[in-house]
Amino acid sequence: MPNPLTNYIAEKIFSVAEYLDLVNELLGPLKVSVEGEITDLKILSQWVFFSLKDAESGSLLRCGLHTGVYRKLGVNIEEGMQVRVNGYGKLAPKTGNFGFWVSSIEPIGEGALKRAYELLLKKLEKEGLFARKRSLPEFITHVGVISSRNGVVTQDLMQNLLPLGIRVDFIHSGVEGVASAHELLSAIKHFSNAKEKPQVLVVIRGGGSLESLQGFNNEAVARALFATPMPVLVGIGHDVDTPIATLVADYSASTPTAVAHCINESWMPLTVRMPLLVRTIHAKFQQRIHTVTHRAELAVHNMRLAMSRLLLRFTTYEELLSQGRRQMTATIKKLQLQTDTLYKHACSSFSLKLRTLTRSISDYERLLAVSDPHRVLSRGYGLVYGSKGKLVRHMDDVILHNTVTVRLHDGLFISRVEKKEY
Repeated sequence: MPNPLTNYIAEKIFSVAEYLDLVNELLGPLKVSVEGEITDLKILSQWVFFSLKDAESGSLLRCGLHTGVYRKLGVNIEEGMQVRVNGYGKLAPKTGNFGFWVSSIEPIGEGALKRAYELLLKKLEKEGLFARKRSLPEFITHVGVISSRNGVVTQDLMQNLLPLGIRVDFIHSGVEGVASAHELLSAIKHFSNAKEKPQVLVVIRGGGSLESLQGFNNEAVARALFATPMPVLVGIGHDVDTPIATLVADYSASTPTAVAHCINESWMPLTVRMPLLVRTIHAKFQQRIHTVTHRAELAVHNMRLAMSRLLLRFTTYEELLSQGRRQMTATIKKLQLQTDTLYKHACSSFSLKLRTLTRSISDYERLLAVSDPHRVLSRGYGLVYGSKGKLVRHMDDVILHNTVTVRLHDGLFISRVEKKEY
């Protein structure tokens, strides 16, 4: 049956550019895998070039890929390594040279896989990706798990987690071979960018060979695990060589059960230490109660003894007060008797003295009456005062031509001294 495209190509006359475009258009969808030995490897700033050499015929296939794609693949290659590349052929428009544009690289054979593992191990160790180890948080309540839904490792993990209400978010990922790297990267980025980030990221799978663990020995996967904002706990079984993902992880375990125990241990302050602390507090509390009880009993005993002594003192004081009251009553009666006697004696003495004073006053009144100057003046006598108001007692007190004042019993008058006679 004739092919219309074949007839079209046979009839059309192409220019060089048109023919090259046609060939590239036909080759582009034909993605194939090719195996061979890497030779003439050149890793430049933007491109990576190498040739694949056929082991039997020595035929060469020139290959190339962008440096960014090479880094995303997470595979380290070197000359002499046996690899399987996937991609498509293409003719260069300017030169017409044929090349194979690579989209994936997979080391094949134990020797190539071992060498790729060693190269990546040395590179990441030099950069310090294995040295940093973050601590797991206490009381883990949210875990992100990356694994295959087809295995039993997830069931082992869930069965061995303590019933503490731990939230487990699961993302399925392939875990076999080099193809698993892409799904592992996608799951890691999902948990790293989630709004509700888990406290711990768990990556688990069963044991396997170096070939089956290529996704966990991938550079891009290792760097993504190192860049996660939460600690990483990896549980991957292995025969000889420890997977790169295990070395990058903050914590590692060989089985899902051991991973569950690591998560359970974050609750040890409550599940183990808390009961021990409760017992310790209970013992301390009992000891404290015993001590307080003993001290209280001793205090009560001492209080009773003190109260007995105090009551004895009160009794003694009561007797002393009674005795003092009796003595005070007798003293008061004695003082009252003495006071009455003294009062009567004082009254008698006062009456006697009062009579004596009354008689003396009467005598003095009579004497004053006799000696009263007004009485003498009423009998015709007078008192003469000098100019200075001084009583004249002698003739020498009188000065001629001076005035004198003469007081009589019913008044006074002033006179002038004209003559003195002795």
